[in-house]
Amino acid sequence: MSRLKRLADRIGFLFSSTEARRRLWPPAPRLTEQHLRNCRVLPDRLRMLDEIPKQGVCAELGIFKCDFSEQILQKLKPSVLHLIDIDPESIRIAEERFSEEIADGRVVIHHQDSSTALLSLPEDTFDWIYIDGDHSYRGVQKDLQAAHRKLKPDGLISLNDYLFFGSSDLYKYGVIEAVNEFCLEYRYEILYLALHGRMYNDVTLRRIS
Repeated sequence: MSRLKRLADRIGFLFSSTEARRRLWPPAPRLTEQHLRNCRVLPDRLRMLDEIPKQGVCAELGIFKCDFSEQILQKLKPSVLHLIDIDPESIRIAEERFSEEIADGRVVIHHQDSSTALLSLPEDTFDWIYIDGDHSYRGVQKDLQAAHRKLKPDGLISLNDYLFFGSSDLYKYGVIEAVNEFCLEYRYEILYLALHGRMYNDVTLRRIS
């Protein structure tokens, strides 16, 4: 979404009524106890990384300045980490920051749309996929569907910004709607809910056995 479109949306939000916002943004689909019975609440996403299996094949969709990418490499020690982003500046930072890991094949860079990059890879590739790209409903939906196709049967999917509306950026996120629909349709459960001080939380999903 362009900056001008986001600005227009924010201005529209400030002058809209409560009733108008409720009509525009209906509640997310309700999960059942089956989707939540194994869920653990964790202090933050760094603590969440402690629960992700080590030395697997991983992907991060949306890398920004690569600070979380660095944490993934340090904590998970993946055999391969695919870093995916459409922003040239993020790709440049990744190429500089992880030049040694790229040279030895531990990091692979994809300057592409995230769902397109995932779909170009073989099925049953990933042990863990972290989604932090396009936060619109349609963008998250596309990334989740692509991740589902490329995930190993016992693999995990984590997503950033599992919230309805952002207090810091006045942005309507589509992550909760997309995640809940995905869990209901594809039979996934929420395994971890990792908290954030302003509730820009993370969730980790696993197939229901």
